[in-house]
Amino acid sequence: MQDLISVIVPVYKVEKYLKRCVDSILAQTYPCLEVILVDDGSPDGCPAICDEYAREDRRVRVIHKENGGLSDARNAGIDAAKGKFLGFVDSDDYVHPRFYELLLQALKEEGADIAGCDVKKVCKTEKIEEKEQQPIQRTVYSGREATANLYDAQMYLKSVVAWNKLYKKELFEEIRFPKGKLHEDEFTSYKLLYQSESVVYINRAYYFYFQREDGIMGKEQRKISPAVLEAYEEMERFFSEKGEKDLLQMMMYRYLSMVRRYASDAVKSGDEEEIRLGRYYDKKFRKDYRKYIWKIKKPKRKFRLWMYYHFKICV
Repeated sequence: MQDLISVIVPVYKVEKYLKRCVDSILAQTYPCLEVILVDDGSPDGCPAICDEYAREDRRVRVIHKENGGLSDARNAGIDAAKGKFLGFVDSDDYVHPRFYELLLQALKEEGADIAGCDVKKVCKTEKIEEKEQQPIQRTVYSGREATANLYDAQMYLKSVVAWNKLYKKELFEEIRFPKGKLHEDEFTSYKLLYQSESVVYINRAYYFYFQREDGIMGKEQRKISPAVLEAYEEMERFFSEKGEKDLLQMMMYRYLSMVRRYASDAVKSGDEEEIRLGRYYDKKFRKDYRKYIWKIKKPKRKFRLWMYYHFKICV
């Protein structure tokens, strides 16, 4: 008997894109799926679309709930999931037909706790190429190595997001997404990766991330968000408590760079609240710089932070 994969899809104001998303999941070559559509109090036609799918395909289950945000919807799906493995798909995105087949195969054959793939950003529905141009290759990381990838610019996106991966459900026994927070993956991915024995990635962009101008990543990725800085402050405490000096110094370089960038952008915004936060984070940068600069090992990174420290923001 095949192992069940629970695919959790939070649904809110995506009437235009929902069918494309769900159809791509139901068309998977791996058949043993349950699709949990979590209607997060969507005010449009999404609830009816979800119910229609549940009537037509017994693999689909629907949860209707009051609006609580993306994290709350994902958590509701996790609590309801019956599968041994979990996946997340955002309701305006879509996936390749072999997405879950290949991730599960890689996870099992490599003895990993998490399997992931590359991400392709799209602005419209693109034709999915059925022919494989190159043989599939896998890269296996230890949990610590996979966590370190969060602080590598080239590995960051596919490491931090929840939706390009397949997880053993047991990883979520004590982990949930933070309700009411933007950039929820920043608060959870490092914990999931760190507690994994190993993580495997395949060299295929089989998750199609639909980039909308009105989406969080469409807007917020252009600037640093206070929510991201808050998540990094949690990481600092987490790695300090674990005694992870190498991960801490990698994380702190990225954090200090973001704090400085946020403070600089905020004081130029003209918005009173933004300026207040900018002043706060400028002071925090200077305090944390003095605390952590000696832990940054790479000379170029050290010099860049030194330049930031000695170039004062006009506030």
